[in-house]
Amino acid sequence: MKKTGVNPVCKLFSLLLILSLLAGFAACTSKGKEESPPSESSFVFSNPLSQPSLPEESGSVSQHLPEHRETIAEYKAINSDVVGWLEIPGTSISDVVVWYPNDYNEYYLRKDVYKRYNQAGSYYADFRNKFDGTAAGLSRNTVIYGHSLDMNDSPDAPYFSQLKKYLDQDFAQQHPYIYFSVAGEELVWEVFAVFHSTIALPYNVPEQSNEEFTNLISEVNKRSEYIYDVNVSTSDKILTLSTCVYKYTPGVYPNDYRYVVMAKLVDANEPFKEKAALEKNPNPKEP
Repeated sequence: MKKTGVNPVCKLFSLLLILSLLAGFAACTSKGKEESPPSESSFVFSNPLSQPSLPEESGSVSQHLPEHRETIAEYKAINSDVVGWLEIPGTSISDVVVWYPNDYNEYYLRKDVYKRYNQAGSYYADFRNKFDGTAAGLSRNTVIYGHSLDMNDSPDAPYFSQLKKYLDQDFAQQHPYIYFSVAGEELVWEVFAVFHSTIALPYNVPEQSNEEFTNLISEVNKRSEYIYDVNVSTSDKILTLSTCVYKYTPGVYPNDYRYVVMAKLVDANEPFKEKAALEKNPNPKEP
C-alpha cells in the first residue's frame, strides 16, 4: 500500500519560512497595539561591470580599521547582550549592537542598551544569529535591524534612516565599506547590494545551504540600485542591515516593505579601496 502523509522535509521548510517571516516583520512592529513612529524631535541622541572603473587604493584594509574592541568590552561589562559595534563612515551610525536569542526579535525593539524603554530601540542582531566574539564564529549571514523613524524616508533622519544615504550614487561610491566589529576582532565589510524588498524575501536568514545562498545573492543583485564590481561566493560571510521604508506605502506604519544594505566580509590584508566600482542599475527589480 502506498503511504500517505506530509513529507518531513516539506514540514521543515514550512517552519523555516514562517520563522523568517516573523523575524523580518518584528523589525518594524511590536507586540500589542501598533505605534506610529515618532518625529525626529522626540529623541535625543555579484554582478561584474561591463567596463568597471578601477577603484583607487591606499594601503591595506587593516590600515583603515577603526578600534572598537575596548568600547565593546566596556559595554559588554554593563550588558552581556552586547555582541559588537557598528560604524558606517559618512553617517551618524556608530553604536553598539545587541543580541537576544530567545524572543523572535522583540526584546530590543523598544529598549536601549541599558534595557530601558526607548521608542527608538537599539541596533540588534537577528535572534537566529551566532556570536562567539570572532569572525569565524559568525553566521553565514549576520543580520542587524534598526528603526527608520522618518516616514518621508529622509536620509538625514537618525538611526537606520541614515542607511538611505546609499540611495545617492555619489555617496555609495565614496563609501564602499561598513565596519561591524565583534568582541575579539575588528572587521570590515564591502558593500555589494542596496535594495528594497518585502519581508517575504529570505534576505534575513542567517544560515542557508549553498544553493539557497547563491539564489539569494542572485536575487538581491537583480534588486540592487547599483551593479557593484564585488564578487560574492559561497565561501563568503555577509552582513545584512535592514530597516523600514515608506516609499511603497506612504504614511503607513507598520508595513511589509524593507530597505536593505548588504556587504561581504573582506580580508584585512586586501588593498583598501577609496571608492567603490559601481554603476547605476538601469532596471532594478521591484519588491
